[in-house]
Amino acid sequence: MRKLFLENAYVGKPSAGRIVFVILNTLAVLILSFLFLAPYLNILAKSLNTGKDTMLGGLTFWPREFTWDNFNVVLLDKTTYSGLIVSALRVVIGASFALVIQFAAAYVLLQRGLPGKKFLVMLFTIPMFVSGGLVSQYIWYAKLGVYNTFFVYILPGAFSFYNLVVMRTYMNGIPDSLLESARLDGATELKILFRIMMPLCKPIIATVFLWLAVAHWNNWTDTLYFVTNRRLYTLQYNLQMGAKKAATLQEMIQNAIQSGRPLGDVDLSTTTESIQAAQIIVATLPIVCLYPFVQKYFISGVMLGSVKE
Repeated sequence: MRKLFLENAYVGKPSAGRIVFVILNTLAVLILSFLFLAPYLNILAKSLNTGKDTMLGGLTFWPREFTWDNFNVVLLDKTTYSGLIVSALRVVIGASFALVIQFAAAYVLLQRGLPGKKFLVMLFTIPMFVSGGLVSQYIWYAKLGVYNTFFVYILPGAFSFYNLVVMRTYMNGIPDSLLESARLDGATELKILFRIMMPLCKPIIATVFLWLAVAHWNNWTDTLYFVTNRRLYTLQYNLQMGAKKAATLQEMIQNAIQSGRPLGDVDLSTTTESIQAAQIIVATLPIVCLYPFVQKYFISGVMLGSVKE
């Protein structure tokens, strides 16, 4: 605690007001952290708890009757692994491809003498507020030949004008003299883009990449609307279908209870709620593991524009 006071205090002996502020600030951060973690800990406890005990309800942060049955139901399903491969490929290829496209477009719009720059900005802005709807999407994907293919996960979401604006705003902070000196030394625009701009834009690149990765990982509606090939089903879509299958088990249990039949022949080690909790843990764990590796750059990126000189 003394070290914490010294790190947060001014030079010299900390005043009583400063000590009180540090204590209250630390308590506030700890309380907020617990409130943010509490729902996830509750889901984790349900995923490791027996379905019968979970049906009793109550808020808990640890399993009252420990079991791996919920994860066995999820992980022993073959569609979980095939969906995991498709989702992983979608995140890696889709997020990387979109990042290159959006970063290159942001660099192009950064150029002051670009012909038709205002027209391009207006052209990119309109789709942010006006959408053709799901029917037009379906028709376009069918005409372009991406319907029911892996490319339906990659190409349609490769461009985002919002991400472009964020990256271009970050690029505006890089001195023009640095780019001009590189051009005088004979560097091409591609060399400037990949050898100068990208290393200097690591924080915003990591931030946008995390946004793209999370969006690709969580999306399951693309599979619902535009994919019928089971080999292309993502993990999230398979888990969504698994939740519907688990609902059948829950309905069987409720019917047995209402009819007064004994539940001795019904396995209550897993229920819909407990299986769904295990599905949530499986679906969120990869992103939770990814975040610490980009946290340093992510914090720098989201602070963009918060300080004005």
